Amino acid sequence: MEEFLNSKAAMTPGVAGTATAMITATLVGQFGVPGNWTGLVLSLLFGLFVLGDKATPIMQRVLFYFVNSMIIFSVAIGINTAGIAATKSEQQAQYESRWVPPEGEAGGFFQQWF
Repeated sequence: MEEFLNSKAAMTPGVAGTATAMITATLVGQFGVPGNWTGLVLSLLFGLFVLGDKATPIMQRVLFYFVNSMIIFSVAIGINTAGIAATKSEQQAQYESRWVPPEGEAGGFFQQWF
């Protein structure tokens, strides 16, 4: 577990990005919160794990925090975009770009964040 939460581990941002995408998609779908800000806040929260690595100097941890947080956010956006592309056909996507769902009606698990 120590190697997984190490500030230099490459697996952590990928797993945290996946968790960020799932949590953000759920919050957007169920409560209608803005996906872009929710994803960014969750990415910054998951990035805080890097600061717990006491073996690394503080300036390096802060740098890793920002870099890892942005990687987590980028992975979450990529997963969401891939999910949108995978679940919609081109005809359906053209139709939905013109159609606005009634207020309070969820469109699906993956939705545009921006």
